[in-house]
This record gives sequence, structure tokens and C-alpha cells, in this order.
Amino acid sequence: MLLKYYQKLDDAISYLFSSTANEKKLLKKIFNNKQLIVIDIGANQGNFIGFLKNNFILKKIYVFEPIKELSEKIKLRFKSNKIIISNLAISNKKGQKKFYQYSVTSTSGLYKQNNTFKSLKELDEVFNVQINKFDNLFNKNLKIDICKIDVQGEDYKVLLGMKQNLKKGNIKILKIELSLKTLYNGVSPNFYEILNYLRFYNYTLISVTKIKYKNNEIIFMDAYFKIQK
Repeated sequence: MLLKYYQKLDDAISYLFSSTANEKKLLKKIFNNKQLIVIDIGANQGNFIGFLKNNFILKKIYVFEPIKELSEKIKLRFKSNKIIISNLAISNKKGQKKFYQYSVTSTSGLYKQNNTFKSLKELDEVFNVQINKFDNLFNKNLKIDICKIDVQGEDYKVLLGMKQNLKKGNIKILKIELSLKTLYNGVSPNFYEILNYLRFYNYTLISVTKIKYKNNEIIFMDAYFKIQK
């Protein structure tokens, strides 16, 4: 009787008060104690790596961060031979592009900011960065447990560049930033585009872990997709 009472209470609390998922519980349910192979595209300060390192067993992490100071910070922060850090950007082709580094580094990327958040528009530096596509770098059928993508307007192009890996089901879980409003010049909201694209490759949206609002409207969210086999 007592167990049933607590189960009902837990369900009631979840129904009434839960607005975002518990990321740790979500991934524990999927992977349990498995040794994970992870790819972090747009690592910034390395907070996602830190979260995984504190809660999961990591076999190998591939990190992509175009800002050199940040990739060096990640190297010093973790000091592990399990982490391979590349100082380049991921897109849908190989080449070179301008990179806009803002004082709030998490808003930096391959596009200039628009006026959505004017207080975040302090530009520190513009420099050329090497870009490459995912399928060029991971072409040996490596089985990847989690791939996180957070690249400020370039997310859909990153997915276009990993078509072969998606087709083969090489990535079990994708974590990606979905936008309903654009924060960057020349970039359209990607929410429906990404949903439809990933559905074509049998990926289903399973959870949302962070939602950002402005004027009570959703700007963007972090979402998890899982391959359905």
C-alpha cells in the first residue's frame, strides 16, 4: 500500500511540476553503466564533458572547439588521454570560414548575431577557421553513443554533413540545439527542418532538457533524439 502511495505521489509531482527532463536520469536509463564513446561538437568551456565525466564511464571523447583558448582550457581542465581535441568547426563541407567570437563565448559561431539579444553582441574577434564535415572525419563505422551538437546556427548543416553515419545508425543518441527564432543573420529557425530530417533517418525526439524564452516565446531548446531500430 505504501509503495503504491509513493508511486502515485511521484506521478503527481511529475505531472504537475516537471517542465524539463533530468538529463542524468535520462541517459542512465539508456546507457546504465556502459562505457561511452562521445562526440562534442561546439564544446565551448567543456561543461557537457564535465557533466558526463562526473556521472558516466567514458571510453573516448572527441571534442571540436574552434576557439583556440577554449580548446586549450578543455585540455588543461581534463588532462586525459581519453579526450581528443580538435581546434576546428564542423559543417557540411571542407574548407574555411569566418568565425565570430563574442565576449560571451557560448554565442560565438560562423554567423553574426542579429538584435535578438543586444546585450550579448560585444564582438571580440573575427578570424578564419578550418571547417570539415562529420562524415569525412568519422568514416570507419565507429559506433557512437552520444553526439552533442551546439554550433549557433550551423546545427542543420552539421547534420547534413553526417548523412552517412545517420544512414548507418552509427549514432545512438543525438543532443542538438533546436531554434524557433533565429539569433543570427542569414540563418533560419531550424526546429521543423531538423525534426523532419532526423525522422527520415529514423531518429525520434525523446526529450527536451533546456528551454530559453524571450517575451514568453520559445527561442531555442536542447533536445535529445534516439535512433529507432
